[in-house]
Amino acid sequence: MKFDLTKILELYNNLNDKMRYGIFAGVVFLVILLDLFLVALPQLGSITSMNDQIKKMSDDTHEVIVDKQRIGLLRKNLQESRNKASALSIKVRPIQEVPAILSAISSDAKEFGVKIDQLTPEYNQVETLNTVGDTKYYALPVLIRAHCGYHNLGHFLNEMENGDMFFMMKDFIIQNTDKTTSVHSIDMTIKIVLLD
Repeated sequence: MKFDLTKILELYNNLNDKMRYGIFAGVVFLVILLDLFLVALPQLGSITSMNDQIKKMSDDTHEVIVDKQRIGLLRKNLQESRNKASALSIKVRPIQEVPAILSAISSDAKEFGVKIDQLTPEYNQVETLNTVGDTKYYALPVLIRAHCGYHNLGHFLNEMENGDMFFMMKDFIIQNTDKTTSVHSIDMTIKIVLLD
């Protein structure tokens, strides 16, 4: 079959103006649809894909910037933690220094007006806390029975806490004595952390 374009053009020219414009509008509409489906939609898909990649890269860049800012803060916190650990490790003393520790407790008590009736390490209740390499950490309970006023006791405990030993309070009992309201009977057990 032979395709003759001249016959089609003659038929087109014989149509009235409304029909010609209608056919022309249909052809233009068909070209626009073909352009939309064959050119614009694939490009739109690739643009959308690139937009997603750009958004992901932007988010990743923002995350890197935030992480970079946090590195300084993390370094500062790490250094503070190291300083605190170093300060605490100085307070953890060898188990051989128990007599010196008891003597320091006794002299601190005397300095702040705390009258010690009994200061006894309870060696039979020693707890093993942790082992790191060859070093073992222990908690030695020490029973302290004394009598004093609230303020004296507060100063004494503050001095012990700020002193050169690391301890935890295990038991703490204050009882009012019958004689006076300003002096109280104190029974407390502290656990001194030691290493061997």
